[in-house]
Amino acid sequence: MFRQKAEKAGKPFPVTINMGLDPAIHISACFEAPTTPLGFDELKIAGGLRGEGVELVDAVTVKQKSIARAEIVIEGEILPNVRVAEDQNTKSGYAMPEFPGYEGTANPSLPLIKVKAITMRKNAIMQTLVGPGEEHVNLAGIPTEASIFRTVEAGIPGFLQNVYAHPSGGGKFLSILQVKKRTEADQGRERQAALMAFGIYSELKQVILVDGDVDIFDTNDVLWAMTTRYQGEVSTVFIPGVRCHQLDPSQDPAYDPKILAHGITTKTIFDCTVPWKLKKSFERAQFKEVDPTPYMPDWMKPTGHEK
Repeated sequence: MFRQKAEKAGKPFPVTINMGLDPAIHISACFEAPTTPLGFDELKIAGGLRGEGVELVDAVTVKQKSIARAEIVIEGEILPNVRVAEDQNTKSGYAMPEFPGYEGTANPSLPLIKVKAITMRKNAIMQTLVGPGEEHVNLAGIPTEASIFRTVEAGIPGFLQNVYAHPSGGGKFLSILQVKKRTEADQGRERQAALMAFGIYSELKQVILVDGDVDIFDTNDVLWAMTTRYQGEVSTVFIPGVRCHQLDPSQDPAYDPKILAHGITTKTIFDCTVPWKLKKSFERAQFKEVDPTPYMPDWMKPTGHEK
């Protein structure tokens, strides 16, 4: 948005590209609307995570700030009304691996940065994130989780217990929502929560709903809930013809003629929660805590003098 504003005025847009940063800055940089609307200073999130502000310094050759502790800083200007093909060097038609796990199609027309200077720390470390790795999808998932949790909590206080943007969805396509039905009146609110999640985060494609006794960070436990608390005909909600994300190759008319355009999908809710009236019938088997001490050999038993 800021680049477009500068280009409309016919001016180059000064930027610094900062590499080799601490995790708090990486996390904060991945936040997006609605949690951080246009103009929000995401570095404030990094400062909050660190417990101290992020130190900035003036760039050497452009009127812009850079991050003081970055390993490498590239200074430059995004030129107005200049475009180049993303694969101008390879002519392959592809750019780099994208977060869904496929090669990304090269953009034929991207803005160009004119580099004015490169500064770096002594013995600088080159750090980067590429493609569908765990680092990338976790960074993308944290803002997804924050946006969903804040929105549902505001609309249905105390109902949503936790959110996990699963790495298999690249941190964007698949979220697992853990809910707590407190009374009979909460029956159906789980699907309302899923609809709110879709509304607040447009790139979300699928939502799996589970109860509070399911560990959303354990895929086996989530699939257990889907296996024993889900019936496809009655527990699935399809929302066809919704705009989603252009990097999902299945969201294309070539995949199915019913898909109207590239980037349009059928969003799906998998309701793997127990109906309130059947709650007693779906209680998980409980095991008593056992004191192993009587069964230990003497040399393993605690003496009371352990540090």
